Amino acid sequence: MTVAEALSRAARRLDEAGVSSAPHDAEALLRHVLGWDRARVVVEGGAPLDPESETSFFALVDERAARRPLQHLTGRTWFWRQELLVSPDVLVPRPETEVLVEAALDALRDVERPLVADVGTGSGCIALAIASERPDAEVHATDLSPAALGVARDNARRLQLDHRVRFHEGDLLAPLVASFGRFALVASNPPYVGAEEAPALPPEVRDHEPPLALFPPGDRLSVYRRLAPQAASALRPGGVLVVEVGAGMAAEVAAVAQAAGLRLARTIPDLAGIPRTVVALRPVE
Repeated sequence: MTVAEALSRAARRLDEAGVSSAPHDAEALLRHVLGWDRARVVVEGGAPLDPESETSFFALVDERAARRPLQHLTGRTWFWRQELLVSPDVLVPRPETEVLVEAALDALRDVERPLVADVGTGSGCIALAIASERPDAEVHATDLSPAALGVARDNARRLQLDHRVRFHEGDLLAPLVASFGRFALVASNPPYVGAEEAPALPPEVRDHEPPLALFPPGDRLSVYRRLAPQAASALRPGGVLVVEVGAGMAAEVAAVAQAAGLRLARTIPDLAGIPRTVVALRPVE
C-alpha cells in the first residue's frame, strides 16, 4: 500500500464514521506516525508505506473513527503560534479563545510590568500566550485540577516559559488573594456549557474532554457569578477582566460583571460573528 492509498482509505473510514474533517485528520495522523511534513506527504505519495507504520496508522484511524479527538491521538495542538501538549486532562484549546488573548494583550498595551492572572488555565494556553508576548509581565495561572496543572507546567517547560509563569492549584482566584488589588488583568475561559446541552455536543467533546472544564457546577452563569466579585477585588483601579462566553451569553455575563462593580468596556465577536469575549474594567476611583 502506498502513502496516497493509505490516506485515501483512512479518509473514507473517517468520513463513514461521521468525522467532518476526515481528509485533514487522516493526513494529520499519518504525518504524526511518519514524522513527515505536509510537503513530503504530497511529494512521496507514491512511496510504499512500511508495514509497521501502516499498522500504527490504521490503529490511530480506528480510534479517531471512534471519535477520540485528533489532538488526544497526536498529543499536540497549535494555539497562538505555540505548539502545546494536550491530554484528556485538559480542554483542547479552541481558535475562538485566541480572541480572548488578543483582547487581553490590547488591555495591557500601555501597562508596564503588568501582574496577570489566568483563571482555570487548563493546558496553560492563555497564560503562556500572554507570557510569550509580554516578557515584562508577571503571570500567575490557577486551576482546580492537579492533572491539568501538570500539563500546563510541561507546556511552560517546553516553551521555556516556566520561569515566567507560576502555577497554583486552587479555586478561581483564591490562591492569589495575597496580591488582590494589584492585578492589571484577570483572564478566564471558564466552564459554561449547560448540562442540558451535553447530548447535542460532538462525541469528541462530550465523551473525551474533562467535564470539570466544560460544565459549571450549577447554571451556565454560576462560575461567572463567583469570578466577577473576586476579580473586582483582585484588579487594581483601571484593571481589566477578560472572559470567554458561550453563544448567547454575552449580555448576561456583562450584567454579572456590572453587578460586581465592574464597568463593561466591550464585547468582541469571534470569526463566526458570535459575541465570544466580554471585557470589563474596574473603574478608577
